[in-house]
Amino acid sequence: MRPLLLLLPLGLSACGSMGETPPNVLILCLDTLRADRLGCYGGTGNLTPNLDALAAEATRWESCSASSPWTVPSHASMFTGKPPSAHGAYSFEVEDMSVDNCFTLEEEQWTLAEALREQGYTTAGIVANAVYLKGEFGLSQGFDHWRISRERAPRLCKNVLGWIDGHAQSDSSDRPWTMFVNFMDTHRPYNVEPLPGEREYDQATEYSSDLLNRLYQQVIVRGEDAGDLGLTLQDQYNRAVRNLDLALGELFEQLKERGLWDDLLVVVVSDHGEYFGEHGLVEHSKDVYEPALSVPLLIKYPGQRAGELRTERAGSAHLPALVLDGLTSEVQDQLSPAFPLRPGVGLVVSENHYSRLPDILHPTVGDRFRRVRTVVYDGPHKLIQSSDGNHELYHLGEDPGETVLRNDLDFFRLHRMLDALNEELEGTESARERETVRVDGERLEDLKAMGYAGGPGED
Repeated sequence: MRPLLLLLPLGLSACGSMGETPPNVLILCLDTLRADRLGCYGGTGNLTPNLDALAAEATRWESCSASSPWTVPSHASMFTGKPPSAHGAYSFEVEDMSVDNCFTLEEEQWTLAEALREQGYTTAGIVANAVYLKGEFGLSQGFDHWRISRERAPRLCKNVLGWIDGHAQSDSSDRPWTMFVNFMDTHRPYNVEPLPGEREYDQATEYSSDLLNRLYQQVIVRGEDAGDLGLTLQDQYNRAVRNLDLALGELFEQLKERGLWDDLLVVVVSDHGEYFGEHGLVEHSKDVYEPALSVPLLIKYPGQRAGELRTERAGSAHLPALVLDGLTSEVQDQLSPAFPLRPGVGLVVSENHYSRLPDILHPTVGDRFRRVRTVVYDGPHKLIQSSDGNHELYHLGEDPGETVLRNDLDFFRLHRMLDALNEELEGTESARERETVRVDGERLEDLKAMGYAGGPGED
């Protein structure tokens, strides 16, 4: 049930008498962006000069873990401030492709957008994910304006600025706004648009979706190394990162020209990362190793000029509380009880409830993905609890690639972490039936285009 809160219109709240001005909020979700591609997270090649410049004047979390290695549960965590087992929008096991194997986010779940709207904010979303951010999955609840815009970052940023300019000229221009933007440039098919003088990839022979399907067969089905094919895809992915950063840099400049930047609360985050052969995996959604979970988190709070590094681990479910930290004291007092999870409070948990349709329905490798995998962190230690009993304990400080199992060496730590995880999640999962989405002809084509049906499972 939604929390019962005393909600006062912003115009009548106590913050007005204290001279506090509610800031606008811009949340940028860079879909499928690994943290290690950003220079401020140790990335090489100068792919992200604009994001690195933002990090220099923002608060950066050294470690941030996606709540899930794929879109729906991770976005739901960012919106509700809860792990997947608590909000319920996660994958389930199926035997055929008649339904998309993910529960929708139920209406009774209270989102940050709903909370801010009830505090007087105008809420808007402009999203490029035209499959899993459709309204039918429940992630648009609380938004006054929700636009699916299947476009690359340069055009998407123009749409963002167009909405902001329109709001400034509207009857509700006196109301603060919060906007959520989802970019898909680093999700298949990667945005490999060349700069002048740069080589152009041949779409007949080097189209990233086709190459990813080949890599799936090579790595997951046949168990071979990613090799040159993996390197080619990483080159394309890196160009997509570069192109995304260029568009964001232009967006930031336009916000500054409009005089909005200094007092704006800006969040940059990703919903998950991407595999290029690590752990015998390709793309995402399949397992919970760091290439798919380690994501960037940058927040420039209103008036912030100097960068700050936070060393406590953050997670997707912490996003609402961290946004509230930059709002007026009145809004914080009203909403903080509804979004209590924050870095340093409780455990950071990531979950993957089975995988996507082409994985679990694959005739030869499907069994590998028919399991629930749950992660908990304890300092540098990472535990993967697996429903098949094959738990894994790693020391990320000494072994960031997660190659050396410490189950026997740290036997007692493993069981302490298992007990803590089970206690943390006790009572959160609901056994009742939830809403699902059927797979019809049009939806099947959309799923194939994004690599979530067909494709990888075919020769």
